[in-house]
Amino acid sequence: MHSDFKFHPQVTQIGAYFGPSGHVELYLLEGDTLALIDTGCVDTPERFIAPVLKERGRDLKEVQLILNTHGHFDHAGGNARVVAASKCEVWMSAYEAAAAKDLDLQFDQYFLPDYHLTNRTHLAEAARAEWKKQAEPSPVNRQLQAGEVLNLGRGVELHVVPTPGHTLGSICFYWEREGILFSGDSVVGGSSKPGGLPLIFHPEIYEDSLDLVEKLDINVLCLSHHYVSLSLPPESVKFGRTGKRFVQESREIARLISAAMENAVRAHADAPFLGAAASALTKIKERLPVTLNTETGVPADGGLGALYGNWRRYMRHRGL
Repeated sequence: MHSDFKFHPQVTQIGAYFGPSGHVELYLLEGDTLALIDTGCVDTPERFIAPVLKERGRDLKEVQLILNTHGHFDHAGGNARVVAASKCEVWMSAYEAAAAKDLDLQFDQYFLPDYHLTNRTHLAEAARAEWKKQAEPSPVNRQLQAGEVLNLGRGVELHVVPTPGHTLGSICFYWEREGILFSGDSVVGGSSKPGGLPLIFHPEIYEDSLDLVEKLDINVLCLSHHYVSLSLPPESVKFGRTGKRFVQESREIARLISAAMENAVRAHADAPFLGAAASALTKIKERLPVTLNTETGVPADGGLGALYGNWRRYMRHRGL
């Protein structure tokens, strides 16, 4: 089963499921160049992208270009399968290429720390093996630079907007004429799963990216997941004021997490990370419906990166 939403004559959102409960949104762009923004996991092209193309009288082999918002497995994990079918090119930012090409590096950077921080190192290698089943290493033909304008024809011109925070190399694609921003995981609300926290691996620069997004004239905000927020329904395409409000609430949530961890570090400077996290989560849970893992004491469905990133940030501030 697949889902698609053609909200613009030249743009179709493709919803794709992965793993036990994951869901990601991809975007099909129809200029003179047939392009995909992100490709999901390893089985996404066959299960979800190909059926949408078939309904439009097209085929996976016709895809000419993949544009990745970043290199994570649920965004670039299907690149290799699309390339095998179509011989298309893959473009992403320079910071993301290494992790997209090397799955072990990606796991080590983004997912292994969770196991170390929660004293579950003995489970890490089994988790790595299972996780790697969801993606294949991606080829990268071109490394995009901030400010480039990508002309796909038929009026589709995408500005490359650097928006680090979720990852260092996260980028948005901005179709200025239509006011459409394809934001990937650059604006993450509260979490992509109920009960979790946002995956902000670099909180010290995340708000700067939100400031940049807010300065753009956006009519349609195209997210990559059904993010929860403080007051808005979790639709992944947000129109007009709703999109602007989502960016504002994403900032509010980021500041809530940051302030809670800053206060925790100030009050418990000698506490290890898990102790500080427990203190911060007490405050965070007053505003966000976080569900904790009973064994680890941290969010059961993700978000450790935001806590740990802020903990490191404020420990450095204290010279610790």
